[in-house]
Amino acid sequence: MIDRLRNWGCNVEEALERFVNDKELYCTCFNMFFADTTFEQLKESVKAGDCKAAFEACHTLKGVGGNLSAGPLYQAICELTERLRAQNMENAEEYVEKILKLRDEVQQLLAG
Repeated sequence: MIDRLRNWGCNVEEALERFVNDKELYCTCFNMFFADTTFEQLKESVKAGDCKAAFEACHTLKGVGGNLSAGPLYQAICELTERLRAQNMENAEEYVEKILKLRDEVQQLLAG
């Protein structure tokens, strides 16, 4: 799993420093990230046009994704977080689709 994450674009070495080189804990936390209901909260908030709730959900995902050094997924989350921070909801649904696609992509990669 570690090599797959690295090859997908995650900075595994940086993340493992945060996890005191506990690869099992890192992998467990990464898998828990996929199941985080905050992804759905983000999607629903954006769909409802609730910028404040969308920002809060996205910011939460940014924190977890950053701790995991989640590569392209983290970058997409950061982009949307900054747009929402500026109260810019333009194209937010497209950003959410991209985030969910990347989440699903890495989840499939790890399952496969």
